[in-house]
Amino acid sequence: MSNFATPASEWMTTPIRMVDRTTPAVDAERILEQYSMSALGVSDGGVLVGVVTRTDLLATSSAEPGETLRLSDDPIGDLMTAHPITISADTELSTVAKKMLDERIHRVFVEKDGAPVGVVSTRDLVRAVVEKRVRTPVVEIATKSVVRVSPDDPLALAVDRLEVSNKHGLVVAEGGWPLGTFSQVDALLARAHDPRTPVEEVMNLRILSVPPSMPLYRAAQQALSMDVRRILVVDNGIVGVVSTYDFARVVR
Repeated sequence: MSNFATPASEWMTTPIRMVDRTTPAVDAERILEQYSMSALGVSDGGVLVGVVTRTDLLATSSAEPGETLRLSDDPIGDLMTAHPITISADTELSTVAKKMLDERIHRVFVEKDGAPVGVVSTRDLVRAVVEKRVRTPVVEIATKSVVRVSPDDPLALAVDRLEVSNKHGLVVAEGGWPLGTFSQVDALLARAHDPRTPVEEVMNLRILSVPPSMPLYRAAQQALSMDVRRILVVDNGIVGVVSTYDFARVVR
């Protein structure tokens, strides 16, 4: 039996945070920030019809004079990804992780009797790795292509690099050493700033750096405790980054 043969219902987060498809994008972003979430279920008449993420909000934003970003005026029903991936409550967690990797998604919605009852996200996979005490060295699942910006780079450049690289976060580094991170969350929070603002004025200073050999469950424990979504693997410089999505590779 797989170490992760337990059903999704044991790991899912409840209740699902949902908003109506007529909700303005700016209100959806406010809810995401309020609850420290990266996505919301979208409903139509109480039925789950889509999911809207920070990626969707950034992709449909525009640049305005004196501002880095302006969110779309469209309702999220026009911005969402329709037909979100769903699973049954008894689906094994290892199957959920494989589906995330196959579909390149960060969450699946759990249904029971045709109704959504919870959501399993990559952050829930991190919790599972801690509970199962997975000892795989953290470097083995790290992404080696680290996208960086310098602390004095302008905000507009960092936002552009986020979009072009298709990454959810960048490492702010100087002299090969990490100073902070700049994520989609930071980009949205700083959207009213002048696009020439140095990244170091809006970056997230809360970073977790670990050695390549650290067992994965220990790195995961620290990430959950610090409430960070990226683990920087450092060995005489930055050698890789582990996101919550990377944990899907060991949940099998």
